[in-house]
Amino acid sequence: MNKFESIRLKLNLEFNPIGIRLIYEHDKDIKIDPIFKDINKHEGYCEYVKRASHGEFLKIKKGDFSCKIANMALGFQESDNLELTMKLDIKGLKYILLFPINKYKLEDYDSIILILNPRNCMNIIRAYVRLYHKPLKITCGAINGACSEVTAYVIKRNEVNFSFLCPNSRENGTFDDCDLLCGIPAQLADDMINEIINIPKPLKLKAHMY
Repeated sequence: MNKFESIRLKLNLEFNPIGIRLIYEHDKDIKIDPIFKDINKHEGYCEYVKRASHGEFLKIKKGDFSCKIANMALGFQESDNLELTMKLDIKGLKYILLFPINKYKLEDYDSIILILNPRNCMNIIRAYVRLYHKPLKITCGAINGACSEVTAYVIKRNEVNFSFLCPNSRENGTFDDCDLLCGIPAQLADDMINEIINIPKPLKLKAHMY
């Protein structure tokens, strides 16, 4: 069993963990597995994330987004209005690969996204504090959504972050009311996953009669 399947089982996740791999124009020697499919219908980035969590392997490029914010946050379109920390401003981005990382071995990835409930979030924060001995400071709301808060920010800052998602992803039914997202950069993933898997179960408190 791989580590990503282990964390899915540990947190009892309903959806597969999503892997993210950025492919640049200068990556001439990288051959993309044919299992990754081109987009044939424009959707929001959050919708692509959800599709990957259901098991799809997606190859996304400039122009595949129905959402303008996603195009800018992920570096496919210039904008001076987005905070620099919340967008990928790396030149030459060609593709974004989204895939169920627990079902496909790809050693060189950039980050993962987990679709969580509040209890899962509590355990991830608990693991982070135990591991790094400091509070987890999150950045939400500057530019909100899966594209900025748990993709661009996480990869660019090399830090764990959460997203309460954007209004469109709730209203169009892509995510339920209780869904939250967590992004973990590849550099921290192994340690974070190991810590999460080893979190002890809380002690059951005995009820007292008064």
